[in-house]
Amino acid sequence: MDIKRNAVTTTLLIGILLFIAQPATAAKASSQPADPALQAWLGAAPGLEEEAPASEWGPLLHPVARFYQREGFQPAWTSPVGLLPQGEILLQAMARAAEAGLLADDYRLPYIENIGSHGLYASTARPLLRLAPHVQFDVMLTARMLRFAQHLSQGRVTPEALPQKWFARRRPSTRDIPTELARALDENRLAAYIESLHPKGQAYGDLRKTLGRYEAIKRSGGWPTILPGPALRIGDNGPRVDALKRRLSMTADLPADTPTAHDGIDAIVEAAVKRYQRRNGLTPDGVVGQHTRAELNISVERRITQMQLNMERWRWLPDSLGDRYILVNIPAFELCVVEANTRIDSMRVVVGKKRRQTPVMSGRMTYLEINPYWNIPQKIARKDILPKIINDPAYLTRQGIRVFDSWDRQARELDPAGIAWETISKRYFPFRLRQDPSIYNALGRVKFMFPNPHSIYIHDTPGKTLFDHRERTFSSGCVRVEAPEALAQYLLSERGWDRARLESAIDRGQRRTMLLTRPIPVHLVYFTAWVDDHGRVNFRKDIYERDRRLLLALKKDTSDLIFCGNEAEKHRLPATYAATTISPNASAIEATDHPMTGI
Repeated sequence: MDIKRNAVTTTLLIGILLFIAQPATAAKASSQPADPALQAWLGAAPGLEEEAPASEWGPLLHPVARFYQREGFQPAWTSPVGLLPQGEILLQAMARAAEAGLLADDYRLPYIENIGSHGLYASTARPLLRLAPHVQFDVMLTARMLRFAQHLSQGRVTPEALPQKWFARRRPSTRDIPTELARALDENRLAAYIESLHPKGQAYGDLRKTLGRYEAIKRSGGWPTILPGPALRIGDNGPRVDALKRRLSMTADLPADTPTAHDGIDAIVEAAVKRYQRRNGLTPDGVVGQHTRAELNISVERRITQMQLNMERWRWLPDSLGDRYILVNIPAFELCVVEANTRIDSMRVVVGKKRRQTPVMSGRMTYLEINPYWNIPQKIARKDILPKIINDPAYLTRQGIRVFDSWDRQARELDPAGIAWETISKRYFPFRLRQDPSIYNALGRVKFMFPNPHSIYIHDTPGKTLFDHRERTFSSGCVRVEAPEALAQYLLSERGWDRARLESAIDRGQRRTMLLTRPIPVHLVYFTAWVDDHGRVNFRKDIYERDRRLLLALKKDTSDLIFCGNEAEKHRLPATYAATTISPNASAIEATDHPMTGI
């Protein structure tokens, strides 16, 4: 009897568990029928088959249609009487788009009465006007959310669409956002899903937090301007010094509660100036001269824009650059070695000139050369070396450069004195120039190779004085490193090499190739704003004008999943949804100015 009762109880429990385990979409379909008008309207949208590629957004309403297909063709965010709780979560998230460095206007909802005349179409013959008002609003909200999700996870523009070349690793773009959104909705984890769309890296998260602090400074009226005048230094006082101290306090370079010896500039204020100068790439001399004053007077709006642009760049890159890697930040003129998200070494670098820019790229360093040859690239040979040879016939001999009749391995060496260099054209240069290892070799004593089709590598240089410049754009595209021996020793330490052994190999003057036991990823990146290990935001000059070009591309990006009426009309929600609770300082309804102005 007990066995029979237990069997019945077990059967009931299994039945309950099986019912609970049914997909939410199936439960929803059984409790609420599909909206026939919505199903018929979206039936014209192509690509609804399950195997359609998730990354193929295709025609206008493709992702919207796929979302509603997974939702049983029912409104997901609204009802005939108003907004559902999940719809409010969506509006709140999109209203806070500025916190992620995005434009809230991109996700604003239109004036609903004008939808029919200005068009939301699954095809040219199926206007949204055929749907009930709350279903129209539901579709618009879905489209805005899908766009918001795409922007959070992939960025508003693609780097490949920008003028400069992009050869770096990319964030995977195979996410099926319509399916993910439907699943998150059905599993009641919508807020967590939206948060998961952000890049996972600490660098992005730190910028996001700092952006919030700078937005607060903006809302308070910004920081004071330091008027023109003589350089400010220790011992000075007056209104300009008062403005300087307020300015430094607002960005925590001078902590607000720090006591100073008097009203002027003392050692504490001077240290705060140096702190500000270091994080802005200036010479840390503690003197507020012309360059430092100009940086201090850059508006908070422009700094906000700079952070937004760099957050966009992080959306292009993968969440992880590797457990161990080399990172070269081009505008910072700095190379860092990173292990387990910790910077273990850094050094100054020289990067490409503005007309021969160092590209953004990723590679894999597999070997290095001690006492390398320099096979001079044809472009450099034609444009840079040939004029020097014509002006000075002894140039090649003095620099240790040899001439070969081709780039073949069996190429014959030629006597440079027997060549009529003045007859050689810059457009046709039939020789290979090779500089032998020496103190004059342009690659110095060590070359670090991450093979790539762009002939970009990291190397030593005999021109050590160039590292003393604040802006170091002197190379033809490759990266010259200040401390090559330290980098080489780090890379060769797994082979048992110490500094003495490395220096001995260099002193022999013989070319030697060393394979790395563990190849290491290399990333050449372009960030003009970032947060350092001490939690301080750093800003750098836009040396290649890539911030400017990205800003122009963002302003031009007016594409949308849904066309929403006349731009001149006031954007507001229909009266049915006007009671929706939305944070007053992050409204999805009210139009607000955004700091994406020119920088």
